[in-house]
Amino acid sequence: MLLNDLRRIIRKYYCWGRPLGSTLLWEQHLKTIDRICQFASGIQIKEPIEDGSYRLSDMPAAILREILLRLSDYKDLMNSAQACDDMKFLIDEQHIWKELCKFHFTREQIRLFLENEKIKPVNAKIDWQVVFHQLRRKYGLKEEYAESLFLCRHCRCLFWKSFGHPCVDLRRSIPSGMEFMNEENETLVNTVPLYIPIPPQAFLSFFSL
Repeated sequence: MLLNDLRRIIRKYYCWGRPLGSTLLWEQHLKTIDRICQFASGIQIKEPIEDGSYRLSDMPAAILREILLRLSDYKDLMNSAQACDDMKFLIDEQHIWKELCKFHFTREQIRLFLENEKIKPVNAKIDWQVVFHQLRRKYGLKEEYAESLFLCRHCRCLFWKSFGHPCVDLRRSIPSGMEFMNEENETLVNTVPLYIPIPPQAFLSFFSL
């Protein structure tokens, strides 16, 4: 058991018969390990009962593939491959990793990478899993949040998108980098966004000294 191994490692590095550092703190750690071991020893893992209900592995490959295509974290894909052989077989498909590349990276980023690697998508057989990890190391991954924080350019107030803001109509305002048609002279007009997204790292930087 891992906790027993941890206890042996702790005792292995005793100095003069005692652990380095605070003796009181080490005693608290050892008591915590004992408490967890005692709790774990009472857990009984039972085999699943064959009651006729369907399991994940009983689903058709097409449904499992759709489930995997909705995972945006590559670590979840890797963990799914360890869950059952059917998942592992599907995750080895190039289509899964290609869609993951499209989700996290822009078309321009993918195109530049393929050009730099001298890969022609039409003729070459692309290992999209390798492409994904190389793009991940180069550009990082797209961040996803349940709620978005924005900064109003007019009054400089922060607001949650779900609550809205008096200066901005989120349903009608035009996002950054877009153009719209001026109805008077029928010309394209570049727009300046009325609000900009504030990711967590940028928000924390407001309080840095």
